[in-house]
Amino acid sequence: MNCTTANKIPITYILRNIYQCEPDEIRGNEVKYKSPARSERAASLFVNREKNVWKDFGNGKGGSPVDLVCELSGVSLSGALLILSGVQPASIDFSSFSQPINEPEFKLNHIQPLQNAALIQYLKSRKIPFQIAANVPQLKEAYWTHSNKKYFALAFENDGHGFELRSRYFKGSTSPKTITTIPGPGSGLNLFEGFFDYLAASTFFPMRSYNTTIVLNSLVNLDKVDFSKFEKINLFLDNDDPGIKASAKIINQYPGAVNRSQQFYKQHKDFNEYLFTI
Repeated sequence: MNCTTANKIPITYILRNIYQCEPDEIRGNEVKYKSPARSERAASLFVNREKNVWKDFGNGKGGSPVDLVCELSGVSLSGALLILSGVQPASIDFSSFSQPINEPEFKLNHIQPLQNAALIQYLKSRKIPFQIAANVPQLKEAYWTHSNKKYFALAFENDGHGFELRSRYFKGSTSPKTITTIPGPGSGLNLFEGFFDYLAASTFFPMRSYNTTIVLNSLVNLDKVDFSKFEKINLFLDNDDPGIKASAKIINQYPGAVNRSQQFYKQHKDFNEYLFTI
C-alpha cells in the first residue's frame, strides 16, 4: 500500500476499526469525536467526510488519514501504512502478498511462541503476568518485514488464521479479521471485545474457564457469533457507547445474556483498565 491508496480510506472507518471510536456528533459532512489520544469531556477531533481530512483542536494538528494514524499510534509513515493495510476493506494478507510495482514490501517472516523480553515487559506494563499469557495458545509473537525494516509484536490468532498485532508502539492486524473462539465444555459463553480484555479476565479469574470464550477483535465482528448455541452469555464488552449499545442489543435478543461489564468494572472503560485499580 502507498500513501495515495491509504489516504483514500475514510477517516471515519479508521477511527472505528483501529481506535474503536464512535462519533459524538454528526452534522452533514462534519463528524466530531472525542480524541482517543487523551481523556476529554468535549469532542475536539473534527473530521470532514467529504474532504477526508481531520483537525484536532486539542493540539492544533490535522491532515490526511495517514497523518492521523502517525499521530494517534506514534508511528512513522511506514508504520502507518502497515497499520492501514490491516483495516482497509480489501485488506492485505501478509502471508500471501504479491507486491505490485512501487508498493512497499510487506512480508510476514515467522510466528513463534511468546518469549521476546520486550513483549513480555509490554504485557507486564498492561498488568498481564507472563504465566497467564504463556498459557493462551492463541497468543504468540509475529515478526515481519516492511520496506526492508524489521518489526515484531504480540500476535493473537483468530479463527481464520489472521492475527491481531500489538506492541507498545504498534496496533494493527492481518487479514482475515474475524473472531477468535476458545472452546470450553460448558454451555455458556464469555464474550470479550479485545484480546487484552480476555487476558485481563484470565488474570482476574486465574482458573481456566468452563465456558466457551469468544474474542470479537472488533465490534464489527459481532454478527459472526451464533449466540443461539449458548444457554448463558456473559458479556465483557467495553463500557463506552458502542459497547453498551451492543450489550443491550444482545440482552434484548437473548434472555440468558448478562452485562458483566457493569458488574465488575462499571466505572472503567474495559477489563484491562480495571486491572490497574486492584
